[in-house]
Amino acid sequence: MPTMRDEISDFWEYAKIDDVTFPSVLDALRGLTEIPPGKDDTERMLHFVGLMLDQGFIPVSSPYADPPSEPWPEQGNAAVLRRLRQEWEALDHDVTFLDLCWFHRP
Repeated sequence: MPTMRDEISDFWEYAKIDDVTFPSVLDALRGLTEIPPGKDDTERMLHFVGLMLDQGFIPVSSPYADPPSEPWPEQGNAAVLRRLRQEWEALDHDVTFLDLCWFHRP
């Protein structure tokens, strides 16, 4: 089973050809050998996404949105993680590839 570092590295390679969907992030979290820090699943998800942001990933809107794949206007990890928490907590259904954000690399 992969570590957080392994998954982020795999995402970095994958993002050379396509953006990473939010459900892919959730799937990666389920398959980790280590449990990310945090008191609940939301905090653990935010920790993992924070590591992705530290590596240079950029949150963008869905490629199906109008405009497509638009970088989020939030700047800085704290602002991005606040927005993710708000949107995550507001969801009233299981996350689909259209929800929250996608991640691309510079």
